[in-house]
Amino acid sequence: MHRVVRRSWLIVPCNDATHIGQAAAAAADVVVLDLMEFVPEGMKAATRERLPETIAQLAQGDAEIFVQVDKELLYADLSAAVRPGIRGILIPRLGAPQEVAEADALLWQLEDKRGIRPGMLQIIAVLDTAKGNYAAMEIARASRRLWGMTLGRADLVMDLRPEPSGEFHLMPYLMQRLITVANAAGLVPLGAWWRAPARGLLAGADDTHDAAVRGRRIGFKGALCLRPNQVEPLNRGFTPASREGQAARELVANYEAAVQNGDAVARLQDRIVDLPTATQARQLLTYAEACSQHDAEKTRARRRASL
Repeated sequence: MHRVVRRSWLIVPCNDATHIGQAAAAAADVVVLDLMEFVPEGMKAATRERLPETIAQLAQGDAEIFVQVDKELLYADLSAAVRPGIRGILIPRLGAPQEVAEADALLWQLEDKRGIRPGMLQIIAVLDTAKGNYAAMEIARASRRLWGMTLGRADLVMDLRPEPSGEFHLMPYLMQRLITVANAAGLVPLGAWWRAPARGLLAGADDTHDAAVRGRRIGFKGALCLRPNQVEPLNRGFTPASREGQAARELVANYEAAVQNGDAVARLQDRIVDLPTATQARQLLTYAEACSQHDAEKTRARRRASL
């Protein structure tokens, strides 16, 4: 079965034509049109009016389109965002499962009104408050539309405050907890493991790649970013490296040989940390192939668009 590949989530202000044009050329797996964080309050009404045109423009490309909405302006934002061409929404600053349920109900109404297949649009829960993290499992179970969860580090730091040293010591715990909750609920955890002095969503290419590799090794499947030059490092960092694929193939081959020789309980010691079992090795190979197919499809789409 073809697995969904969403390694890079490029956030773009809905009101900025330059950034939207750059996003179309960035080769991100997902473009997130932001209506909440980066659109000035006085421009939001006009931006919503132009949103259908923006979605139609980006829908001609090879990236999936999500829209980041403001839960305090949910009806207005969803009314503008729910159009053919989008795949789902991100909801930041969640604090309770009822907020997800409200968005779910509105999506059903708008899908029916806009001719979109019922239940198609997905939700990404952004747990960037203390309350949201406390209610993480309840939020994860609040709607069948939920596909993934992420933290929103910058807002978490402001809500929970860093230590006097400047470090945010709760972050490793919250990342691991998010991965545990997401997996328990059957959702996809999104994030990366940034280290000081890298500034997360604004980090350079090398720091972004390193954060993606560390994030993938603890269980994240993709991450959000703000700059087009972060897209390629995220795609590369969240794709299993060739050496990992080779090690996985060797592990599976040795395991299968041991079983054929009658050693059914054999569990060979693997040679890299993140391949403890043959089952996980097979999963890594399946995902690596899905990434390869996805990148090939994007390349073909770009070639067709250039003709």
